[in-house]
Amino acid sequence: MRKHCPTAQKHDERVLCGPATLPTRGCRVLDVEHELLQNVICLGFNDYYHNLFNYLNQRSIRQHQQAMPDSFKSHRVQLSLDDFQLLSQIGQGGYGQVYLARKTDTGEMCAIKKMNKRLLHKLNEVQHVLTERDVLTTSSSPWLVKLFYAFQDAECLYLAMEYVPGGDLRTLLNHSGILRDKNARFYFAEMATAVDALHQSGYIHRDLKPENFLIDATGHIKLTDFGLSNGALSQAQIETIREKYNSASHHLLIRRDSKQKRTLRMLKQNTASRAFSTVGSPDYMAPEVLSSAVGGYDHLVDYWSLGCVLFEFLAGYAPFAGATTDEVWHNIRHWERVLERPRFNNALANLNFTDEAWSLVTQLVTHREHRLSRLESIQQHPYFRRTNWHDLRAQQAPFVPKLSAPDDNTYFDDFTNPADMAAYRDVLQRQANMDAASEGNPSTPSQITFVGFTFRHQPARFVRNRVDSTACSLFSPMFAEKKKDIEQQQQQQQQHGDDHKENWSIAK
Repeated sequence: MRKHCPTAQKHDERVLCGPATLPTRGCRVLDVEHELLQNVICLGFNDYYHNLFNYLNQRSIRQHQQAMPDSFKSHRVQLSLDDFQLLSQIGQGGYGQVYLARKTDTGEMCAIKKMNKRLLHKLNEVQHVLTERDVLTTSSSPWLVKLFYAFQDAECLYLAMEYVPGGDLRTLLNHSGILRDKNARFYFAEMATAVDALHQSGYIHRDLKPENFLIDATGHIKLTDFGLSNGALSQAQIETIREKYNSASHHLLIRRDSKQKRTLRMLKQNTASRAFSTVGSPDYMAPEVLSSAVGGYDHLVDYWSLGCVLFEFLAGYAPFAGATTDEVWHNIRHWERVLERPRFNNALANLNFTDEAWSLVTQLVTHREHRLSRLESIQQHPYFRRTNWHDLRAQQAPFVPKLSAPDDNTYFDDFTNPADMAAYRDVLQRQANMDAASEGNPSTPSQITFVGFTFRHQPARFVRNRVDSTACSLFSPMFAEKKKDIEQQQQQQQQHGDDHKENWSIAK
């Protein structure tokens, strides 16, 4: 038996009681000093490795820039028309041309719209071009044509856009005459989706027509030509609209049946020259645009235009077609008396224009307060009860262009063919006259610079290479190992602190 020892008993009590029997003040001082020492050590390690990581990352970036390909370095150089190989002309507008081109360093195929600055200034079209540039740069929707580059020189502005090789819906209509109901439903569904994508970007198109819906290589629709998208009309254009719309009230209404209107359309298709209005196309323009040229309309004007295009798909002519432009203005002014369901001598054609299609047309071509105003309203219409709206671009298109090469321009006018160029005779003559007038006009600036007009997209492979390089510099094996060491040290320190706290709480 162990003998009783006062000293031993005192020692045993101290051991059994543990830290609780130590002087309270001394224990706390030791803990504070220990924690401060740990914090100082952690800060030192963190500062060291932070500086090391920054140094290695900057060195990796410098090495990557030195090894950067010439094509990426040229991405920072100012663009010019010399950076593109012009292959052929594929379009002609009122103040410029459209060319199929290939960018020499990247091989990108694009459609370059070349616009004369003098003519833009003369026609008060500067704001429309800037609006189109803004729409193209802000959109990422597959339903809208993309902008690749925007640049300028002393004489012209250039918009290098995505090349859509299948032509436009106007060309398809000219060859088809009337679309089958299921094909009309397919194209209208894609058109409505494209217009909704534009509205979601905060813009109104205001000049929708078959010519502005392009067909891509897979047969699907892309919307283009955003020059009038919510852009402000000049005072001269406002007065032109007012004059034409008001003068229409003095004309007698000409009643034409469906057969006469289809005949007029065929005559225009075969003989009419290309016309490029700076205030939109009256055949598809909503009456509130014409009667309120200063303002007072919203995105609903685009739904009116969609209804007119659907009517033309199934009838073979626009609902307010006329022999002259003045007659068209007059028909739109009195649209309630002019709009009527077409009649055909062919029973199949009558069946093709179904009751559901006519119902949709009358809910779009109507007073704005009764007009369908959202894509969801169109989707829920009985005309689309069998349409799958969720994967339109994955569906088989009724017409898929047959292309022999990426630069195939078969579905555009041949500007080397005198027969095709005859349709542009009036446009070219008017452009030449305006160009000559602006040359001698002292009020027309000799050189105009558009600040902030330049734009260039970043080709996908350049973005990927830059991201991969940064990832390599930040997540190399050495960085991963150092990061692992720091994490282990932090875990050990945290575990040590938790053990200490646990012991302290048990003791108490």
